[in-house]
Amino acid sequence: MEISWPAIKEAFFAIGSVAGVIAFLRPVLDSKHQRDLDRTKRILTLLPEQQVFDLEPCLYQSRLVPEWMFHPFDQLAHEVRTNQDGIRFSGPISKYLHRELLAMLSAYAQLRLLVQVPEWEPRSRDEEDGTKSYYWDFNKAAFNDERGIPQNYAQHLDECVDHARSISRAYQRFQIAADTHLLEVPLVRWLLPYRYRKNDVAQI
Repeated sequence: MEISWPAIKEAFFAIGSVAGVIAFLRPVLDSKHQRDLDRTKRILTLLPEQQVFDLEPCLYQSRLVPEWMFHPFDQLAHEVRTNQDGIRFSGPISKYLHRELLAMLSAYAQLRLLVQVPEWEPRSRDEEDGTKSYYWDFNKAAFNDERGIPQNYAQHLDECVDHARSISRAYQRFQIAADTHLLEVPLVRWLLPYRYRKNDVAQI
């Protein structure tokens, strides 16, 4: 197949035009992308990684959850409900960041439906510095049958852990999306699912 010189020139002209548009828009995209990264940093600071991963053992092993562990989720849920600036992503990967933030908060909402009276009882204790700390304490007696024998409490704990794991997986996907470089944006549709699978946090 013979390719004419005018066709080659037209192809190069098209490529150059696209490159020019990208170069023209890059300052705008870069600004929005950087603003979104600043917002993700604030969210990740508000909700540290170790706190997210500590939630599961608190629920299943300790069966005691400090109330302060829930506070950042409640704050972020309020910011989403009121559409505050700190969660309004607008850059080239905004939909991926927003999706994982909502997935995290949805799993948290499901968990909080379970961590309620009578299965979990709110309690407090006096600390050495004179302050009080508040926590949710698992109430095994809430599962007692008419003979006083606890039934299905392990299933309840398993459900709590499932939601905690969903929170941590969405949190990791949020971290991975936030690590996307601006130059990777054109490939993000395929790149992020690959990275999710590679880190074993793909959406189920």
